[in-house]
Amino acid sequence: MDAIDIKIINALVANSRTTTTGIANSLKISNVATQQRIKKLELAGVIKKYTTVVDLPLLGFKTIAYLGIFLEKAKNYNEVISELEKVPNVLEAHFTTGTYSIFAKIYAKDNIHLMEILSNHIQNIDGIARTETFISLHEGINKNVVVE
Repeated sequence: MDAIDIKIINALVANSRTTTTGIANSLKISNVATQQRIKKLELAGVIKKYTTVVDLPLLGFKTIAYLGIFLEKAKNYNEVISELEKVPNVLEAHFTTGTYSIFAKIYAKDNIHLMEILSNHIQNIDGIARTETFISLHEGINKNVVVE
């Protein structure tokens, strides 16, 4: 990767709908060269996907929570992650060091909906010993990474 690849990545991180032509013009390189570089970055796995970020509260999901998950055994990780993947309200799940085996981010319509997600789905997953829930009161920072 060179400086031009980094600039392409940052342009796409800032706005994944940026056109190839727009990126090419800003970098003063050809459209074809830009397309080839993007394709190279995709094939290398540097660019994994293009996505849309939605405003969850505007869609009626007013509760964001973080869930510390204790596994019965560390070897249960893959099976638990596979089951968490099936729960549409789980946005992220990370295998972590420290107190929890897995730390997950969940969205819900409200606290009652969150309780239903926990009791009807997550806490019924084999391999989970127990969970601790932290409700987010306010999201102070939410930004994309800038590659340097």
